Amino acid sequence: MELCGGVCACNNGIDDDGDGDVDGFDAECTGAGDDDEGSFATGIPGDNRDPKWQDCFFDGNSGAGDDSCRYHTDCLLGDLEMTEQDCTVTQSCIDFCVARTPNGCDCFGCCTVETSGGPVNVYIVDTCDLDNIGDENACPRCEPTDQCQNDCGECELCPGKDELPESCEDDTPECDEGRDPCDEQTPCSDNYFC
Repeated sequence: MELCGGVCACNNGIDDDGDGDVDGFDAECTGAGDDDEGSFATGIPGDNRDPKWQDCFFDGNSGAGDDSCRYHTDCLLGDLEMTEQDCTVTQSCIDFCVARTPNGCDCFGCCTVETSGGPVNVYIVDTCDLDNIGDENACPRCEPTDQCQNDCGECELCPGKDELPESCEDDTPECDEGRDPCDEQTPCSDNYFC
C-alpha cells in the first residue's frame, strides 16, 4: 500500500519541521511511513479514527477488521485487562501488521518513546511531541501489547531516539528480516528506513 501519496515526510531527505533533524534522525518520526516530522502522529489521513476499535495502525487506513485485526481501544489505554477477549490478537493480525509496524511500536499505535527520563509508552496522536511528552492529556499513555510489536533494537532508530550508541557506528546496522541497511551510499527504498 502506498502511503502519503508518494514519499512520506520521514523518508524524503528533508528537514520538514525545521528542527535540524532529518527523517529517521528526527525523534518524532515513528518510521518511514510517517508523514509528520513535528509530532508522534503519522500524518496519514484515515489512520485509526475509530474511538472504540483499532486495526493495524500503520497500514494507512482505519476500519477495524479490514485486515483481520480487531483490538479494543480500552486494551491500549489500560482500561481492559489484557486477558479479556477483546484484547486477543489473532495470528492473521500478527502476520499482516508486524511487517508494517515501526521500531519501538506495537501494531495498534502504542509506541515506546525514549526520553531523557526513561522510556514512556504513548498512544501516538497529533497533540504529542517531545516538548509535551510529560503531559498525559497531550500524550495519552498506553499499554503496548506483547503479542504484536516491533521492539526497538540497540542499533535501530525509534521514536524519541535520534542517535545511535557509539557501539553501533562501526557495525553494519542490523535490520528486520528481509530489509537491507541504507545510508548515504546506499539510499533507502521508498517508504522505509532502517
